[in-house]
Amino acid sequence: MTGSFSYVDDDGVKAQQCRVCVSRTETVRCQNLDISGSGVACEPVTTNVECAEKLLRGTADFGYFTEEELLLLAQQQPNEFRVVATRRDVSRQEQIYTFEAVAVVPSNHTNGLAGLRGGRYCHPGFDVNDNRWSPRVLRALELAAARTDRCEGEIGSRTSEEMEVTTLSNFFSAACRPGDWSANTELDADLKRRFPTLCSMCSANGVCAGYNTTNSINVAGVVNSNRHIQALDCLTTSGTVAFVAWQHVREFFTIRSPNLASSYSLLCEDGSLLPLTTDSLNSPVAPCSLVRQPWGAIVARNAVANTVSENLQAWYPTGTFSSGNVWQNNLWSLLSGGANARLVFEQNLQTPLEYTSPIRTIPSIDSTTSCLPAHRWCTVSPQEQNKCLWVRNAAHSLGIQPPISCQQRPNVFDCFDDIREARSDFFSVDSHYGYLARRHFNLSPVKLTTITRDAASRVATLIKASAADSITRFENLRDKVACFPEYGSIAYVAFVRIAQERGVISPSQCNYQRAVGEFFNSACAPGALHASHVISDLDDFNATTLCTACRPNFNFFNNTETNFTCAYDNTNLFLGNTGSLTCLNAAHTDVAVVELQNIDAQLRALGLTGNNFRALCANNSLAVNPGTNIDDNCLIAHVVDAEVLTRRNDPLFNSINSFLDAIDLQFGFNTAPSNQLINLHIYSPFNGDSDLLFKDSTRGVTNPTNTTDPIARNYIELFRHLESCTSSATTTAAPGVPGIPGIANRNIMSVMTLAVMGLLARFVVY
Repeated sequence: MTGSFSYVDDDGVKAQQCRVCVSRTETVRCQNLDISGSGVACEPVTTNVECAEKLLRGTADFGYFTEEELLLLAQQQPNEFRVVATRRDVSRQEQIYTFEAVAVVPSNHTNGLAGLRGGRYCHPGFDVNDNRWSPRVLRALELAAARTDRCEGEIGSRTSEEMEVTTLSNFFSAACRPGDWSANTELDADLKRRFPTLCSMCSANGVCAGYNTTNSINVAGVVNSNRHIQALDCLTTSGTVAFVAWQHVREFFTIRSPNLASSYSLLCEDGSLLPLTTDSLNSPVAPCSLVRQPWGAIVARNAVANTVSENLQAWYPTGTFSSGNVWQNNLWSLLSGGANARLVFEQNLQTPLEYTSPIRTIPSIDSTTSCLPAHRWCTVSPQEQNKCLWVRNAAHSLGIQPPISCQQRPNVFDCFDDIREARSDFFSVDSHYGYLARRHFNLSPVKLTTITRDAASRVATLIKASAADSITRFENLRDKVACFPEYGSIAYVAFVRIAQERGVISPSQCNYQRAVGEFFNSACAPGALHASHVISDLDDFNATTLCTACRPNFNFFNNTETNFTCAYDNTNLFLGNTGSLTCLNAAHTDVAVVELQNIDAQLRALGLTGNNFRALCANNSLAVNPGTNIDDNCLIAHVVDAEVLTRRNDPLFNSINSFLDAIDLQFGFNTAPSNQLINLHIYSPFNGDSDLLFKDSTRGVTNPTNTTDPIARNYIELFRHLESCTSSATTTAAPGVPGIPGIANRNIMSVMTLAVMGLLARFVVY
């Protein structure tokens, strides 16, 4: 059958083609599917998780899901789909499972899993990708034997990795556990320095880079560079237990060292031993195993599963590749990955839960024990909450610790308040909120984002080109009229910092309202009045001067409090970057501090050109020419556009930090989509919605204390004065917490401010 087919969908509507999930990058293959006579149509998706969402909504009909993705579906959407066919490797057709992870011990071993205490542990490593073992699989023996889910000692500021390694170090007398123990490089190095016995059986003690293969026997059919083979070498040389894949046990004891087979057995989860007999080694299925992994599979939504199954069997009757027409060839490549795959069609179309549960079950996240409490991720919309729940379950399925919970709140400021009051733990937010988050909520960055070059916040000080003769340096701005996108914004803080560096504002002035308000004769900084009355009560500074320039027809000689606005919402024409440019275009204003992203489009919308303005550079000189093509060296700030915030000096700081590195490794841009165990992108749009959990411009995360990213360092420096402003407010980080010195915990915002500002978008767009 090569033509199109029809089916009746959930709504009783007749359709001519089934829609298959295809990566948006596969444009050529999609074009080759979209031809006359094709039985399928492309449904573009960014990730396989998005495919699952589209299957659920009925906007896609089927797609391929990896082994770990099927286990995730069994948790997230256990009954909504059907498994149509499994996808297997032609060279391993006899294997019922993708892999089996087994524990091999000497046949004289006693006392089951508990008997491994004090033993010597041989592990294939956390840096091996050939078997696609998840962190949960890699730690399966450790959890079963050493009970690494039980806490030893005080938790304090320790991470889950530290508690895990502490338990293992106390359980095993020696080990080789190669690879990274933590996705956080600093933590990984620290753990290996402090727990050297877990690397003592590796080739380079303390490095955990792998095994010494100098004396390995070369035998055809066995690859000595394979870490599972090396771990078995470690076992037969001086070990107590090796945790390896069954397929490599068969290779080792049937080809490499058959004379040793009778001396070794499999250690089962119930503590029994099963010897490595000739019959057991000839079987593709292990006599017992700690982990069995199902094959990846083609999954269809319930309403069309039978039709999809029938037609796939008609198109590929042997389940293997055979040259057909163009669209069939392309569909095969999309579903199978190449000619080395075979589809095994399911006779009884089971749900993902029914398919996976007899093979492998992931314990419910709510019933799983953990030394650390679930880290609470604050979200501000139903769309963001949905993405967070996918990340939560995906991380749990892979075995990333500690677990997280997702807590939806109405707006940014409710999240800030919840984090401050320990009702939530962390939140990624636009850098424009950096001042308010630090000043009012006493929050601190646990991570900064690394971003695309064009997404960085580039802040410049602009004057009117016609004033270039009278304003040539920052001192000339004293008693002038200034325009800011908003009070406390990146532009506002950047001006305070450059004015301090140029010596025109005193570094001892910790009140940023007074600093700006007394330097300028008048200003427009939307939100300043709402955010100021408590400070005014404290030091008698009237911040009205920060709003008096927010009026359509500014008149210095008619500067009353009744004809200006300081609203922090879209009713204020002077809010944001466009508002600042509007303000600067007024007759009686002199300077605007603005961000340069999209500034040319903003100027065009106002009927202005860049040549109307000229930059006053950070080095206290004017730009050579008017216009918005401003060199980075002229900027007064060049910083990242977002950060992840948590409570200052919180004991969970280190744990949240390492958790974010772990999900960055699994779901960020560090791993190619084809190598991801679960194809989920935490930094990309989700279901067509942008800036969920992280801004779309994010490319990764970095530590604020030692980042090598220059624009991330710039961001930390931008707030350093604020965070160390008063000696009475400086706090000391908890032991082991790589935090930043504390800042004043002064209430500077009224309840009205929170109510008004909370209505704004989480990621500010100017």
